[in-house]
Amino acid sequence: METPIDNNFSIENMEPKRPQFLTVLCVLTFVMCGLSLIGGLWSIVMNTPERMAENIEQMRAVSPEMADQMEEQMVLMQEDVYTQIAPYLNFVYILLSFLGAFMMWKLKKKGFYIYLAGELLPYIGLIIGGKQAMAMMGAAGGGVAKTAGLVMMALMFVFDIAFIVMYALNLKHMNDE
Repeated sequence: METPIDNNFSIENMEPKRPQFLTVLCVLTFVMCGLSLIGGLWSIVMNTPERMAENIEQMRAVSPEMADQMEEQMVLMQEDVYTQIAPYLNFVYILLSFLGAFMMWKLKKKGFYIYLAGELLPYIGLIIGGKQAMAMMGAAGGGVAKTAGLVMMALMFVFDIAFIVMYALNLKHMNDE
């Protein structure tokens, strides 16, 4: 008895299979983009000048020196153009990262370069934005706030570089289209 063979199989109809490692990276990126979007929206809503002034007055009851430092930072942030547009630029960076990851999900090599831009542009902005950008992240303050801000920035940088490297290792599975 012969087993029937299906001759309708065509290599042209086969789509390349996405490696599991790339799938995991993309899903993690999608989750992080979603959390970053929520965090960015929260930051814009919670960091209005009115709310910041309210927080300063609450801090004044606890530590007048700390309240004065917060007030100085608020004035610097309101005067600096980069600090004012940075929360909105953050949405552009998130969109670039998401779009790049989505394209890599579809196995498009161009997605890696879009993702790369979305991950590296914030650091270029920090370099260009200078001290006010650092103040916005809490790294230009004193003591614990400065250390915590610098540690957070270092961790973000390490994770971003790690993901860039891991995505780069998957470029061989992506198309140039």
